[in-house]
Amino acid sequence: MENNSGKKRPVITFTMYMPYMVSDLENLVDAEGNKLKTGSVVALCRCGKSKHKPYCDGTHGTDGINGEKEEGRKKDKVISYKGEEITIHDNRGVCSHDGACWRNLPTVFNKSMKFKWIDPDGDSVKKIVETIELCPSGALSYSIGGTKCQDLLREPQIKVARDGPLEITGFIGLRDDQDSKPQSKEHYTLCRCGASKNKPFCDGSHKKAGFSDDE
Repeated sequence: MENNSGKKRPVITFTMYMPYMVSDLENLVDAEGNKLKTGSVVALCRCGKSKHKPYCDGTHGTDGINGEKEEGRKKDKVISYKGEEITIHDNRGVCSHDGACWRNLPTVFNKSMKFKWIDPDGDSVKKIVETIELCPSGALSYSIGGTKCQDLLREPQIKVARDGPLEITGFIGLRDDQDSKPQSKEHYTLCRCGASKNKPFCDGSHKKAGFSDDE
């Protein structure tokens, strides 16, 4: 597949038992935005044990990779919170628990509430939209006037979050043997600690697992 510039659009290909094989990617960056080396095909670690993170160093050949989804994972379900001017959609099943929503707009996103934790009338539409656009996993989206807004228009990029997941933006294709489909085709997060219950997607388990890039 090609993008509007005529370049091939990057694709991430893998099975449950192999690393992420990324083809035609130009922009691989670290958490600070510094460019990392890439090529026509680059293998990125997903077992969490590589000594050359974010790249695969073959450690999974000894310890293996378990890419199966696990029992007890959050249900993949979209819940909508309707306000006077905007409706906020939330899918806890694909949330990476980055925390950008409640850190930036606690008047709307209140993590202390277990049930109705989103108040779509808690702040201006402008601030709500700006905050939702910070969500790396695609768990959050919104509708205004009956039109749903899920995707942004960005160049293909993979950002390696510090001690966290791979943050995918720019409609990078995803192909695996489980027919995994992200909530948003434009942006989603992939587990690289090996502990997510919703593989290949990140579910925030890296925090409990104590995953670190410095290991």
